[in-house]
Amino acid sequence: MPSTWTPTEENPAVFARLSGDHNPVHLDAEHARAAGFERNIIHGMNTLGAAARAAHAAAPAGSRMWSLDVRFAAAVLPDQTVGFEPSTKPLGDAVKVSLETTLNGGKVMRPANFVFGPVAGAPEPDAKLDLAASPEDRVGDAFSFTDDDVAAYKAITEPTEAAADEAIPEMVGMLGMTGALEKAFTEVEPEKPGTWIHLRQAGRFFEPVQAGVSYRCRILAGQMKNRLGKDGALLTIPFAVEAVDGGAVVATGSCGLLYAFDKEA
Repeated sequence: MPSTWTPTEENPAVFARLSGDHNPVHLDAEHARAAGFERNIIHGMNTLGAAARAAHAAAPAGSRMWSLDVRFAAAVLPDQTVGFEPSTKPLGDAVKVSLETTLNGGKVMRPANFVFGPVAGAPEPDAKLDLAASPEDRVGDAFSFTDDDVAAYKAITEPTEAAADEAIPEMVGMLGMTGALEKAFTEVEPEKPGTWIHLRQAGRFFEPVQAGVSYRCRILAGQMKNRLGKDGALLTIPFAVEAVDGGAVVATGSCGLLYAFDKEA
């Protein structure tokens, strides 16, 4: 079923409060223009949350998200309407939902793939990731969600079609990435002035996130990849989200981020 989503002027401030991501490219129009945008842009993870919920509406009833893989192709501005057109493909007990995400005739994400499966099932962690704790890891501050926080998140990611049986969206488990990412950035940020731009996001989800439970995001800093070019630095940053009490891993994934050098510098 096709769906749409229109973020408002309030979205960046609400998402920044929930996630801790206060990158000025989302909150300050002047900074955004210096980075090459028309004005301040919607957080990529906010757009991804709306896309994931639209994809969930196209999945079988009673399923939950197992994994995602998206590449951000264009920025979204407040008050712009994004269109979501899902297609599905069976994957054993699961189903892959691919979204066509469009804005003004162009693509917002390419690809935008989500896998949903039974609540009792879960994928295995990526075999390429070593989840053992390391002195190089950067651990973000503990975070948890109240019912009001979940309601606020749902309000800023609400597509016109959402899964009727949806509980807490899986994506809230990634909101704590930012604090851990900022700790990782202090060691890799180039000396030239610039702006972080979210290019790609992958994730696997093993346990449902619950309100009132404390989580933390651990950046696997020893497994980061950094490629430096004339226009910026491209980083691939793997992470794990785990419960503070007991350390159970609820999600893993990786972020692809570009540190784009300021064009005016």
